[in-house]
Amino acid sequence: MRFTLICLFLFLIPNIVFGVNLNVPFTSQAPEGNWRQPWQDTCEEASIVMVDNFYQKNINKKIEVNQAKKEILQILKIKEIKWGKSLDENAEQVVKLINNYLPWEAKLIENPSLDQIKNEIDNNQPVIIPVYGKTLKNKNFKNGGPIYHMLVISGFDNETQEFITEEPGTRNGLDFRYSFATIMSALHDYLPYGKTAFGPKIAIFTSKEINGSGKLDADNDGLTKEQEFNYGSITWLNDSDGDGYADGFEVLNGYSPTKKLEKL
Repeated sequence: MRFTLICLFLFLIPNIVFGVNLNVPFTSQAPEGNWRQPWQDTCEEASIVMVDNFYQKNINKKIEVNQAKKEILQILKIKEIKWGKSLDENAEQVVKLINNYLPWEAKLIENPSLDQIKNEIDNNQPVIIPVYGKTLKNKNFKNGGPIYHMLVISGFDNETQEFITEEPGTRNGLDFRYSFATIMSALHDYLPYGKTAFGPKIAIFTSKEINGSGKLDADNDGLTKEQEFNYGSITWLNDSDGDGYADGFEVLNGYSPTKKLEKL
């Protein structure tokens, strides 16, 4: 019996002590090092892009600069087409963008506990968090850091009591570590007029599995999100091939929604 208990204890030690670090590909929110607009405020877009690359099984530790720039601008374009120009988006808007247009899902979790966040990482699911940036006290940030910021939790280290993050606010953000206490204190959703320090504590939990959002038709083209990915059409455009017909109408009549006048 004693031998069995010792073996069980030794089996559990790696998870208890060492934690987990998911291979979430990193990019800063300014891939080319240009921190002028729009890059100064694309932490939300960069966080989405990093998690998207993880779920698309990009095995590289860093996203190539041109690819990162293109994908961040694509998310920015979708956001501006659908909701207009803005510098900051709260967690609810980020979740809506993901669930409407991307091949994975997200949900809001209010007042997440430390164990809840760690459990998501244990289940191979990165967590996106909105924060009051100045609480992070990141020495790479200028002027004490942004009032509002967003980043990705990709792992945790129980031995050092730290979260491992992909921190888009600095070129040094690959596997950047913050203490558990710092992250849990910094968690605050966006509030306008510089009030983010008083925003609700919230996190965005993500999942590769498409469940409820698969039935959405956010671009009103007659195809659900699941169908859009099956046909290869663009989830945020009503008419993917620009031929004047909605994607769903083309499919209904036996035509490809992505190639003009081509039969399915």
